[in-house]
Amino acid sequence: MDVQSTLFASFLLAATVVCVTPGPDMLYVMSYGVSQGRSGGVSAAAGVAGGMFAHAVLSAFGVALLVSRHPSLLTAFKFIGICYLIYLGISIIRDRSDMAVNTARSRQAYAKIAYKAMIVNLTNPKVIVFYVAFLPQFTTPSGWPVSAQLFVLGTIFVAIGFAADAVVGLASGALSERFASDQGLARKVNVGCGIVMFLLAAVLAFDI
Repeated sequence: MDVQSTLFASFLLAATVVCVTPGPDMLYVMSYGVSQGRSGGVSAAAGVAGGMFAHAVLSAFGVALLVSRHPSLLTAFKFIGICYLIYLGISIIRDRSDMAVNTARSRQAYAKIAYKAMIVNLTNPKVIVFYVAFLPQFTTPSGWPVSAQLFVLGTIFVAIGFAADAVVGLASGALSERFASDQGLARKVNVGCGIVMFLLAAVLAFDI
């Protein structure tokens, strides 16, 4: 096995470990899986993957490096992300509708879930710094241009991340089906998921 293939194998192992380790994105997907059912959980996973792919593109073309080197830009992203998470938390807590598995939700609703998840991922400065610090370690000066290597590695990382998050979304969505007939519990789930958004905002604010 040559050096490059060994490096790629190391990347796959490291990326898998990172993606299956519970974190804010996985917790976010889980909250939507519980409150919105399996489709909601997978939609959130798709949104997170969309944000990750955007970060991969930005990293490949050097934009992420530019942003990470300017603290004011990172601070702006953090502020936007915190405000958005708080807004989501309030919206979820105020939502008094039934569990998603009891209602016929349109594709547009699931698209909105994916959109919200993508925005949350995009406005997390930790993700930007992660891509700048993580992916370049697995590139080589020979062969493809570094930008192309970063794009390919980033895309693979997105695929692994989506697979892990989708499993979490499906599993947590299965739980919501058990709770669908209990309207009191459905309300508690909404409140709990709203609190999760507040906790994620705190994590972002205090760099936990």
